This record gives sequence, structure tokens and C-alpha cells, in this order.
Amino acid sequence: MLLASAVFFVVQAAYWWRVFGRIARCRLPAKTAEAADGELPGVSIIISAQHGYEQLPANLPAWLEQDYPRFEVVVVDDLLEDDSEWMPALCAKYRHLVWRTIRDGVSRADRKMALGVGIKAARYDWLLFTDVDCRPSGRRYLRAMQSYFTGTAELVAGYTLLADAPKWIRADHLIQALYYSGCALRKRPCMADNRNLAYRRELFFANRGFDVRVGGHLREDIVFVGKVATRANVAVAMGAATTTVAQRRCTARGWTRRRVNEWRSLRLNDHGPYYPATAESLCRLLFFASVAAAAVLCADRPALLAIPAGLVLLRLAGITAVFLRSQSRLGEKGLLLMCWLWDIAGVGYHFYLLLLAVFQRHRTRRTWTM
Repeated sequence: MLLASAVFFVVQAAYWWRVFGRIARCRLPAKTAEAADGELPGVSIIISAQHGYEQLPANLPAWLEQDYPRFEVVVVDDLLEDDSEWMPALCAKYRHLVWRTIRDGVSRADRKMALGVGIKAARYDWLLFTDVDCRPSGRRYLRAMQSYFTGTAELVAGYTLLADAPKWIRADHLIQALYYSGCALRKRPCMADNRNLAYRRELFFANRGFDVRVGGHLREDIVFVGKVATRANVAVAMGAATTTVAQRRCTARGWTRRRVNEWRSLRLNDHGPYYPATAESLCRLLFFASVAAAAVLCADRPALLAIPAGLVLLRLAGITAVFLRSQSRLGEKGLLLMCWLWDIAGVGYHFYLLLLAVFQRHRTRRTWTM
């Protein structure tokens, strides 16, 4: 058991150093002289207003008032009532607000169609996607994001804070973001989130848009990223200035459904894993089990008991450093204790999601929201 504990500790250390710890130890882009406004690329912000529409009036001004020279906000909706007057008034106030509606002949559940309409209406090369429940971290959010629109980057993935979610959901979200970001920084991208995602317009059309197989419970953003992301064309935006803030209330049921739908969507990826981080979760489970077994067997031998205790403390120190550094870089606060707890409880939750993804019957209605 002591040998098994040591082996699983080494494997865990490799995971946390090579994958989860990438955000914590990766160098931030060197600060350079800010480019002149005329040199900054134009950006089209695209928002599909099919779900959580009631939050759009509160969040839209934060996008429209960005400190950035050339950008537009394209809102695509099919739920606007005829007697609602605030959107036309807002269009009159902000000339860079583009409003498109979908009426007859298109299913309200087809978010893929709504995003396609927004992309075709966009006039700038860089497309930035977010949700109606999200707002930017500040007025200079676009300037922070565009600093990653350089070199070979054609797709930039950012982080989203879940402001109104329970702490266990925020901890789960953070750990998953560390995994996906770590994969991307290791040049093995597998997923990104449409709440804070940017890519070139030509990338969308060169790859024939969204996958025709996407519908119902599947996530078009995950499938598209899995199709177009390569080792060279993905950048990960780091820093609190590049985050968006989601203000929609999260429930345990809705979050679980979202996570399961993510995994089901990954099945359509050409080079993405079916069920990400399962090997790491299994290794973590075996580490805890072997440490517990070794502690029981060595209960009457204090010298040997110090070995599993030392491994646990070393691992705890390592993941604490990763969590603290990563929280600081992504704008999260107050999650350290919950991350410690979720490091253990999250193993069981992972395999619960795995069972749901494999055996639960698919629902026909749209289930992408939280």
C-alpha cells in the first residue's frame, strides 16, 4: 500500500504540474506599449438572446460602453415581444448595436441557427461570443482580450466567473477550467465555452460553420472548437481583465445537466476525449484509497504512518499553491476551502456524471442553460 500510494502520488503530481498548474505557472504576456487605436482589430460581439432574455437590458450597456475604438454588438433574438420598446431605443442611442430577429420558420430551440445569423451579420474579422446573462469584467475587457489576437492565434478562450452560483459549483467550474486551459496551453485543446470565446470569422466559414449533427442537448460551441482547434491556433486569455461574469442563478440540477451535455458533445470531436479527466479522477481515487489503506495497516507503526501522511500533506501544499495562484489570475476569490473539499468530493461527482452521460436517456428539449 505504501508503494501504491507513492506511485499514485507521482502520477498526481505529474497531472497537477503539467495540466492543472499551467495557468498558475504560465508566464503572462509581456506588457508592451499599447497599440494605437487605429491598429487595433475590429471586434464583433455576438449575443444569442434565446434564453435568459430578461437579463439582457441590464448587461447589454456594459458591452456597448467598452473602451475600444472599433467594435459592434450583434444581438440575435426570437423572443422580443412586439410591445417591447427598449431595444429600438437602445439601437438609436448606440450606433454600433446591431439587432437581428428570428421570427417565422425557425425553432426557438435552435441556438446554432441564431449564432449563425449573428455571424453572417457581423462585419469585423474577430468574433467574440458571450451569453445574455454575462457582462464583461470592466470597460477595458476588449482591449485585454485583443492582446491575444496575435501571431498564429485564430481562437482565444477566456474564463467566466459564476457570480451567483453556490461555492461547490464555482469550485467545480474552476477545476474544470484549469484542466481545459492546461490542455490548451499544452497544445492539446479539447474544449472552450461560448460565454467567453473569440475566433476569426474566416475560421468559421472555412470549416463550414457549425456541425449539422448538433441539436437538442448538444453544445455547438464545444463541437466547433473540437473541430477547428489545433496545436498552433489556440490561445488562452489569462488575467482578471479578460474574464466575463455570469449572473444567472445556478442550480445543482441545471449544472449537472450542463456538465453531462458537455461530455456528450465531446463525442463529436475529431481529436477530443470522450470523457475528459477520467483517468486523472481514477488516479485521484486510487491515491486516496491507497493512502487510507496504508494508514490503517500502519496504525501501530508511527514511523511508517508518517509516509502516507507526508504524501497527503505534500499533495495538499502543491494543489493549494495552484489554487491560490490560479484564483488570483482568473479573478476568483474565496474558493480555497471549497476547492480542498471538492478535490475529494469531486471524484464521486465525476463518476456520477460519467454514469449519466453513458446511460441516461437524451432529452429532446434544449438543455444547454444552467
